Amino acid sequence: MGAGKYRHRITIQQPTTTKGTMGGVKNTWSTFATVHAQKIHQATREFFAAQKVNAETTDLFVVRYLAGVTAKMRVIFGDRTYDIIGAPDMDGRRRELFLLCKEVL
Repeated sequence: MGAGKYRHRITIQQPTTTKGTMGGVKNTWSTFATVHAQKIHQATREFFAAQKVNAETTDLFVVRYLAGVTAKMRVIFGDRTYDIIGAPDMDGRRRELFLLCKEVL
């Protein structure tokens, strides 16, 4: 678990709800944590839906263990946004989290 593999900087964001000036509810994102990560490309696929070709990219971000990360959060990496599909602690030792993410296009 050397520091060299965590060479990318990502921001983990969580959904927040605020009340607007007219009393309505506004959904926004706030920063949960900014951490170093290892990025591992998992898959890219194209599929046909709604009479057009769509693309989907799945990546894995490995970060040092961080309590509280859930699948309701998202990852910002550069100018890309990813929804977190799962965030397991694979070996249960609280050393690393494996953030399986799908890019939002």
